[in-house]
Amino acid sequence: MLGVVFPRRIAARRQLRRLSRLGIVAVIGLVGLVDMLSLFMPALAAWDILPNAWLGAFPVSHPHIHPLTAVIGFFLLMLSYGLARGKRQAWLVTLVLLLLSALLLHHPHGGLSLPSLVVLGLTALLGCCSPLFQARSDPPSIFRGYLALALGLGIVFFYTLGGFLTLYSDFEPLIDRWGLETVLLGLLSRAHLHVPRGTPAFLFARALPLLCMSAVGYGMWQIFRPVAVALLSESEERQRVEELVRLYGQNSISYHLLVGEKSFFFGDSGRAVIGFVLQGTTAVVAGDPVGPEAELPELIRQFLAFCERQDWTPVFWQVRAELAPYYRAAGLHLLKIGEDAIVELPFFSLQGGAMANLRTSARRAEKAGLTVVFYEGRVTSSEHVTQMTRISREWLQQKGGTEMGFSMSRFHPFETSPQLYALAVDQAETVQAFVSFVPIYGRRGWALDLMRRSSQAVPGTMELLLTRSLFFLKEQGAEVVSLGLAPLSNCNQEEDETLLTASISFLTGRLSGLTGGPSLLAFKKKFQPRWESRYLVYPETLSLPKVGLALYRVHQHDGSLMLALLRSLRPHLRPQGVPALKRGSA
Repeated sequence: MLGVVFPRRIAARRQLRRLSRLGIVAVIGLVGLVDMLSLFMPALAAWDILPNAWLGAFPVSHPHIHPLTAVIGFFLLMLSYGLARGKRQAWLVTLVLLLLSALLLHHPHGGLSLPSLVVLGLTALLGCCSPLFQARSDPPSIFRGYLALALGLGIVFFYTLGGFLTLYSDFEPLIDRWGLETVLLGLLSRAHLHVPRGTPAFLFARALPLLCMSAVGYGMWQIFRPVAVALLSESEERQRVEELVRLYGQNSISYHLLVGEKSFFFGDSGRAVIGFVLQGTTAVVAGDPVGPEAELPELIRQFLAFCERQDWTPVFWQVRAELAPYYRAAGLHLLKIGEDAIVELPFFSLQGGAMANLRTSARRAEKAGLTVVFYEGRVTSSEHVTQMTRISREWLQQKGGTEMGFSMSRFHPFETSPQLYALAVDQAETVQAFVSFVPIYGRRGWALDLMRRSSQAVPGTMELLLTRSLFFLKEQGAEVVSLGLAPLSNCNQEEDETLLTASISFLTGRLSGLTGGPSLLAFKKKFQPRWESRYLVYPETLSLPKVGLALYRVHQHDGSLMLALLRSLRPHLRPQGVPALKRGSA
């Protein structure tokens, strides 16, 4: 029971923090709006609406409305966007502006005004709520933002000064009636000043607020941008990660923390790590945290707090069911994306009726003269590398995709690595297909990584290749082999069929074009594996579109999203009577 209540309590606490922040933002936005309008519509002032009897014996005077109050109100409205996202920069600037607003609303000879009291109280409340506003902004963007803000306002100032000097005769009647400050603020707020249409003064009056809004808007956007760069780890940190992966890496994709340009987050103890790639403002984690299991719950909470400070959206890709309680305890949501096919090597055999299909397919390829060649570390035969490169290029073209990366390796046969390559070669020493495996150190196993074959490969080639590879790894002392994720499979019959489960198919299946879909699932079932559920972990439902786009980009950053969309629709757009191209079983 506690395991169910605790996650809900954390989620409720996070929701309460968000609602509290939004409530404060709404009040500050209302103050900014009143400040903007108070100069032109004094009747909106709260001190004229509230009866004096409500104020008791507290001395309240009518405030002096300074023209700068409207300017401060405008900036408070602009700052509301940053405050709603919990930005520390917005919090600091708002505190200063609220104090300045209270000072301007205070008349030096009239005593304390009610608006000054209200603004001072709001300032104190905002100061006490400092923990709600801890999100950092991108440091280079902060400098660019303040610089753009200063330059933009400078341009607006000189544009306004030049315009008034040039068109003074057009504005002179308005200035004599309302004063220079009121006319200027009226221009900036697009107030109705009865400027004759079709005159240069009319065009000036319309261009001035747009220029001011553009300068302030661009500056604010730069200042409040999320941290845009995750620092890549140094070689010493990578060595620490490699040690942790070798000791505790149990996820089938834990090895990929060591591949590519990933950033690492270590817990306070330094004994556990999370590897991620920052895509836009989404921190995409490859698999589960790596470290002693006792360290993982606290590491997840620390990483979530870190992402909140950076204004990032955290997402975990392909997490194991064993750690699901830790993610739920941190207030996160889980969505099943498929199942990992695990072959227990000590019990793997081709005997029995369940293996008849696999046994027949492998023997068929053997009769065609195919043999399997293994390379540990890297492929040393240049002729084999050349043929593998051709097969890989043709395979990618047939599938209509690009190298995936992130949770899969890219084809680099010349690089020395812990990978194992297995090649199906015919009697003429021609490579028909190849697969590669990466280690799962924490389980004394291997994970199937790349799996590619020539379009001229004889039937049963992949069955023979994988069967011989499994026996080879079994002889080497390995205990398990992962055949990889089968997207959207539900062999465990978990009751999670929802709209979200159906919609994730666009990402894990048809969008990539490389997973194989149902045909891949049927192929893996031939090996009679044990199915382990894999999940996508995300903070809230509204973030799923952003998360899906980030996952696509980290896996296929060389591919075009538009082309992927067209490829996904291609089967549905094919005219009737035109057969689809025949594709292999794997």
